[in-house]
Amino acid sequence: MISGTVRLILNAISLAPDAASSLKAILAPGLSNRSADALIAHALDLGAAFAVLEEPYTDQDYSADYRAFYSGAFKSYPRSTRRLHLFISDPAAVLEGDFAAQAETLAKCGYLGFVVVRPLAQGPIGRTVLPFPQLKGLTVRPAARAEFAAHVIGAQLKVTGAPFIQQENKVGACAQAAIWMASLAVHRRHRRTAWHSMAEITRLASTPTDPALSQALPAGSNGLNPAHMIRALAGMGHQPLFDLFEPNGEGDEAINQEAAPRVLRYLDSGLPVILTMEVVDHAVAAVGFVETPGPAMRAGRGFEVFARAFVIHDDQRGPYRLMPLSQADIEGLPRERLLMDGDHVLTADQAITHMFVPLPSRVYLRGERADKVARDFLKQQADEELSARMLERLPGITQEAAASAADFYRQCRQDRVVQRTYLTSAARYRFHLSQSDASPAVKKHLLSRELPHYVWVTELISRDAEQVGLHGPRRVLGHLVTNATSASDPDNDLLVAHTPHVVIHRELLEEPDERGQEYRQTASFVVDGKLYRGRART
Repeated sequence: MISGTVRLILNAISLAPDAASSLKAILAPGLSNRSADALIAHALDLGAAFAVLEEPYTDQDYSADYRAFYSGAFKSYPRSTRRLHLFISDPAAVLEGDFAAQAETLAKCGYLGFVVVRPLAQGPIGRTVLPFPQLKGLTVRPAARAEFAAHVIGAQLKVTGAPFIQQENKVGACAQAAIWMASLAVHRRHRRTAWHSMAEITRLASTPTDPALSQALPAGSNGLNPAHMIRALAGMGHQPLFDLFEPNGEGDEAINQEAAPRVLRYLDSGLPVILTMEVVDHAVAAVGFVETPGPAMRAGRGFEVFARAFVIHDDQRGPYRLMPLSQADIEGLPRERLLMDGDHVLTADQAITHMFVPLPSRVYLRGERADKVARDFLKQQADEELSARMLERLPGITQEAAASAADFYRQCRQDRVVQRTYLTSAARYRFHLSQSDASPAVKKHLLSRELPHYVWVTELISRDAEQVGLHGPRRVLGHLVTNATSASDPDNDLLVAHTPHVVIHRELLEEPDERGQEYRQTASFVVDGKLYRGRART
């Protein structure tokens, strides 16, 4: 062997008979580590029975942190890591076989994902990607979902999930870990921002350094405040959206009913959300949400009436934890996955105090504003006298169609219509609408409409609507499209509205007309008023 050559070693491991102990011996031997324990439990839930340990492995994130801190420490830290690949079936025979056949046959062993194991006792869990969990009787909707590829002796193995990492207290704390988990998912899925290591996130957050950051060495290693987190997100190329939630009431009765619907709109848009909880002085990344298959479970007018929990990546408590929206949701969730503080369950309405969303640069309308635009329009259109007059004047409308449309407006007045508002691009909106089972007449009206690059879509759903099939979408009564690249008069932001048998278009005018209106509104009759499938986040 040539002097100085480092050989790659692949060890195939059976996790039987005690799979949890076998994994703990690799990930965090002899250490009390809640995050590692939760990760192991999740891997076993996925069906992990075998593993391949790859060493040494040069990990991009650890290498960046090594250059930033560990290479200059008096203590000698290893420069490389190990990477653990998890499988459902035994890959040992494949690794001993023909190299050319490994690429095809390894994938057949049921690849589940990987865990980078750092040589750091205080935070051994490095870059990790495992699939989202499957929960009995519930639907898990991913937000921070991206595809990652691992290469093992030339074989490309793919896994889709939300990236996870532990803080390690030198290069970054919980805030940096939460930002890293959110931003890496956006980078991998959308490619609109660059990759950033934890060390780079800390540098962006701590430049310029202030008194709060300087209380710890290195600066920022003891945590970040909201201003630092916003600075980091902006420096990474995101447009950070910040919100503060103040509870109503006192003590254990203090709740904030706005936190869940606001966070949910962005998760349902496929965007991760960074959350902070002052009650535990901690930051986490929300990477998805849990939906029930049946009708609405609670009072409300947003999609939260169908949701039970947020899916949380917590660097201290582990990946894919569940934060119930309220105390009433706890019993409907698996106890072993709940986000806990000691014996206390952390719920969204009591624990969340701050929200940070890494938005695209051209989105200027907030989610709650878009939802209000849609709500105000429906309130106006559903007015009993106004709607009756509009239906009477609508050219070509039949008596049966008018009765169906009037029934929809009656449901709106009775608060029986739920609004599901999410952000998407015009291209993705057109794609999903074209693939839906909406009538050709509806598609003809809507697909040819000129739209801005980003839009807010508000689906209109009956409170009684259930999922179509296993983990499917709910059928919608109609939907509205709002300009997400504007923050002007809300009357000008609504672009198109489809409700049963009626399509309304609004076109902006270059100059206000004689009545001072800045848009021209036209209504058209659509013969087919059937319900159609909404967009499913899978």
